[in-house]
Amino acid sequence: MDKEATIKIRDYFKKIWVYHIIVGLIFLMYSASVITTDGAMLKNVLMFLGYLFLLTGIGNIMYSFSGINSIRFHWGEMLFWGVVEIFSGWIILSKKLEIFEIFLLETVGDVVRRATTAELDLKGYLIVFYIGTFLIFRGISHIVTKMYNLSIPRRNYIFIIEKWLLILDGFLDLTFGIVIVISAYLAPELFNYILFLYITFSSIILILFGWSLKYSTKESEEVLENEESQLK
Repeated sequence: MDKEATIKIRDYFKKIWVYHIIVGLIFLMYSASVITTDGAMLKNVLMFLGYLFLLTGIGNIMYSFSGINSIRFHWGEMLFWGVVEIFSGWIILSKKLEIFEIFLLETVGDVVRRATTAELDLKGYLIVFYIGTFLIFRGISHIVTKMYNLSIPRRNYIFIIEKWLLILDGFLDLTFGIVIVISAYLAPELFNYILFLYITFSSIILILFGWSLKYSTKESEEVLENEESQLK
């Protein structure tokens, strides 16, 4: 791998690792506030999820830019999910899905009532389905990509980040995505609690990821120094 690209990525990591830790701490503080207030802050969990998607999306775009010239870095995947995360955060915070859902219920509901005289109670299902499917596909994408990376020899990496952490993040998304979709049909009253748990675990992973970036810059320097000493 090109030494110049390696140094560039390493220097970029030194600037952005703090961002992930700060974002993780902010949402971990929210989780703590939910516990200390006996669930009073739980009513705002959807809003905080929107901000989480928005800020992690910004972080992933920043992260992708650090390896934009490296194929092994998978910067395109990170850039794509960063954009999708920002869009998801915006759509949740702007309540666009709720507005569309109200319109859908008013139009489709009238048709159903005329045909069957039955009440249509689907409010909240659209946002649940969107969040669940989004997490499922993001989780699968991260797991497949990082599993592929495991087959690459350690010395060929331009930076070193613990793969188990990235794979764990993918499994976290996949698991919670499935649970969220199922909860819409079996236990809708648990939806807010599931989002709370997801935010809590995601906060911890963000903090670990930030520290992992910091650690990777140190270890990559050692790798470069060893390679240079072997060439002499």
